[in-house]
Amino acid sequence: MINLRLLWTWDHCVQWTAGRAGMHDWGASNEYPASAEDFLREYSLLVRWCGQNGIDGVVIWGLLRDGHGGVETATRLCEVAEAAGVKVLAGIGLNAYGGVYYEGASEWSLNNHLEKHPELFAFRADGERHILLPDNFMPQPMLHACPSRPENMDYMRDGLRWLMETVPVHGVQVEAGDTLCCECPLCRERRQHPVSALSWEDMALVYAPAAEAVWSVRPDATVVLETYSHPDPALEGDVPGFGGGAPPWAAECLAQFPRGAYVQWVGDYVTAPRNSVPWTTRAPEGFAGNIMRSHHATWWRGRGDEVAIHWLAEVAQKSIAQGFDGLSIFGDKSPFRTGCELNYLALADYGSEANPEADMDSFLKRVAAPLLGGDELAAEFLRLARLIEAPEELEGAVTAARRQAAKLEGRPADRWTWLAWYLSRWVYDRDLA
Repeated sequence: MINLRLLWTWDHCVQWTAGRAGMHDWGASNEYPASAEDFLREYSLLVRWCGQNGIDGVVIWGLLRDGHGGVETATRLCEVAEAAGVKVLAGIGLNAYGGVYYEGASEWSLNNHLEKHPELFAFRADGERHILLPDNFMPQPMLHACPSRPENMDYMRDGLRWLMETVPVHGVQVEAGDTLCCECPLCRERRQHPVSALSWEDMALVYAPAAEAVWSVRPDATVVLETYSHPDPALEGDVPGFGGGAPPWAAECLAQFPRGAYVQWVGDYVTAPRNSVPWTTRAPEGFAGNIMRSHHATWWRGRGDEVAIHWLAEVAQKSIAQGFDGLSIFGDKSPFRTGCELNYLALADYGSEANPEADMDSFLKRVAAPLLGGDELAAEFLRLARLIEAPEELEGAVTAARRQAAKLEGRPADRWTWLAWYLSRWVYDRDLA
């Protein structure tokens, strides 16, 4: 069974008001382009929808930012989420990604901490400070802290305790960093194994102190630990990066993770369109749970809004078979976009009491059919949506979706209209190319 379902978000990407214009809706480490009122409105819509539709929580990266009201606005949102029965988990980068307070005039902003104490920076192999410089994916500079410096460890603990004392979040999702590792002499001497863009040994170093700091204030808080990895063993001799398998030293590192936390893994490569790794490894035992996070469909670097309920079914089925009990997907876009709506509803349904085997046909009949005009129409909707893989059939698919929209009324008609628009984008791009 799946017991924990999360939507994963960046603050600047969330757009749950369907008609809102001018939103920067992709990327990481971006500026926030709107106001505190916008932030509260968009996330209030999100958490209330989650509460009404069986999704347990939302992870928010950039939760604390001066640009959308800092502690005051975050507190108001947590109150909305509490009333909706939904967990708010703060996304916290421990060595990068801004720290506890993502952006603003706060001592708990990691950037401010490092600018005040430049000797505590992480360093590249060439001896320069590790600052990830802007590109089109991460347009703001990202400063990195050295995980081996005890001053940074103390700062991390103090910041997490401050967060839990100050903002009524339900917990945190923490990350050690996946944007290259500190190569200073302290880190090189400490580590016994090679690194890629990430280090399992760095995770083992910082996750237990981070969780202990959170639980010292709120013992019942939910703590999610990111591994950036798939649980199956990596290929021999490989030092895997994001989404790769677990290296041979992963087990010894996992043994140092705090047992009361959830461990989060990456499931991008176990289903179409990639299918590049097997999945034979059982979930590690002794933790609060194991979450499989997938970058399917709703992810801003994927094929936007794509209907992915068949892939999500496969991820859920494999998760259940291997003893995983949590699922997470991106949740930035409004369910007015029917592809997103169906994906979110599938997340809520797969592995539930109503659908313990994560059967897609069951989902189509019980959940999708009433939204789309009936059983046969639900199956036809999915078939047409998948024709983005068949460029020669796209024009016929657009025509079919438009005809069906004309036969329906209300929201079912809207959903078919959305499908016609979605498919017609692919026709337009094909012809433009």
